[in-house]
Amino acid sequence: MYLFKKEENFIFFTIELSEGTMKPLKTNRRIFLKSFGSLAALSFLSFCENSRVTEPFFNDNNTDNNSSVTSTDLVLSGSEQEIASNIKMQYSLIEYLAKNTGKEKVIAYYDNGLLKKLSISIVKGNLASYPYLRLTKQENNESVNILWGMEGIYPSLKFVDDNGKIIEKENEKLEFALKKTDDRDYTPMDWLKLGVKIFAFGLLVWLGATVLKYVIAAIAFVAFNALVLGIVIAGLTLIIPFVKWLIDRTGWTKDSVKDFFNNSFNEILNFLLEIQRYLLER
Repeated sequence: MYLFKKEENFIFFTIELSEGTMKPLKTNRRIFLKSFGSLAALSFLSFCENSRVTEPFFNDNNTDNNSSVTSTDLVLSGSEQEIASNIKMQYSLIEYLAKNTGKEKVIAYYDNGLLKKLSISIVKGNLASYPYLRLTKQENNESVNILWGMEGIYPSLKFVDDNGKIIEKENEKLEFALKKTDDRDYTPMDWLKLGVKIFAFGLLVWLGATVLKYVIAAIAFVAFNALVLGIVIAGLTLIIPFVKWLIDRTGWTKDSVKDFFNNSFNEILNFLLEIQRYLLER
């Protein structure tokens, strides 16, 4: 029986002898290929070369050997600059979600050194007459649905369970109004930025305070824009008074969401850091 281990430029393999002893040998790749010269060996080497993952290395401690491995569509790791650069490229991801209701994308992030995965989708269900956002923590299958609501004269974001009941965390109901911070006229971009900030705070409470704040900011940036794009696209075909009121009030269009991602790298980075400061002050 042959057991293989790849280490830098060498392949280590062990031959099991008839007496039951194990004798380690070391050879370079050329000798290995010459000795085994088979498609299986070539496939093995190809696997070794292609299995390298962008650092930090994934060690998913939340799945066991019997569970299926879920592919990851977006990985949030590294510095604020690296995450901002990654986020800037995700418009196609949110457009896919908005146009394909019920289809999931998976965001991976680190929490206290553990890789965690968050499923995100835009769904049509019995909780609302419009498409809404659904998030699921893959480590424990806890889900939340994000609905639009009203708090006074302002639109709000409601974090509800599968029965439509507003979730409570730390004795706080997770419903947050998008209240303007001053009396000036808000542009569609202003409303988007306010929405991302408010959503990020709700997400922080729901996910847990141990997640790095700029990671929360990045998840919120992607998820909230997917939520907005979902109702904008659906609003073209749905006649829902509340959705029409919301779109008219904010001025959101498909182009305004796309322009958000077309901002310069520095603008996106500065906004993510602004969200981080906002969360740290709450």
